[in-house]
Formats: sequence, C-alpha cells, structure tokens
Amino acid sequence: MKLRSDMNARTAMVYGGAAFLLIIVGFRSIIATLDPDHVGVMTYLSIGALVLEFCLLLLYAQSIYNLGPDSGGESQASVGHMDSKEISELTKAVIKVAEMGEGLSNMAKGKMRDEIKKEVNEILTKAIKE
Repeated sequence: MKLRSDMNARTAMVYGGAAFLLIIVGFRSIIATLDPDHVGVMTYLSIGALVLEFCLLLLYAQSIYNLGPDSGGESQASVGHMDSKEISELTKAVIKVAEMGEGLSNMAKGKMRDEIKKEVNEILTKAIKE
C-alpha cells in the first residue's frame, strides 16, 4: 500500500496521529488518577468520551484522505486567466475601496471629536449651573 503525499493525505495523517495521541494521553491520565477503591460514573464517562473522540477523529481522517489529492490553486488559476483590462479594473476597484475606507475613518474621527466636544460642553454647562 502506497501512501499519498498530497495535502489532504498529510492532513488526514495528522488527525490520525492526534487520535492515537488522545487515546494514549487520556488513558494515562485516567490510570494516574484512578482510585482503585472507587470507580465512579465520571471515570466511565471519561473512557467513553475518549473512545468516542478517537473514533470520530479516525473517521474524519479517513474522510479527508478519501477526498483524494487536493486541487491546489484554483483561485490563483482564475486570476491567471484574467487579461490586463480585467486586472486594471480590479486594481482600480481595490484602490477605490481603500480610499472609501480611509474617508470613512477620517469622517468617523471628526464626528467622534464633535460628539466628545458636545458631551464635555453639556457636562460643564450642567456643572456650572448647579
């Protein structure tokens, strides 16, 4: 059996390794804290949760592995097929959005100052009248 080396396969292997690590660390913790005289409900719940999580991680790893090799760079390919006119229009739109964001930021700062001045003026007016 040959293992694939694409990103989906690597991700699946990481999840599989995490599943085994979870089981090892989990059971080690349970054994270290186990009171032989009293095995309670929480011990059984912990064991059940560990086994369930182990199974779910393995199932998730298998489903990622079965996706097959990742397609890789579809978004880059679509940008690569744009002509210079489309790239120019996209660049102009990005610049316009950045300018609008800067304008909104400046407007908000100015409004904020005006609101602060108004509130301070009202507080001082009330304080002087009293």
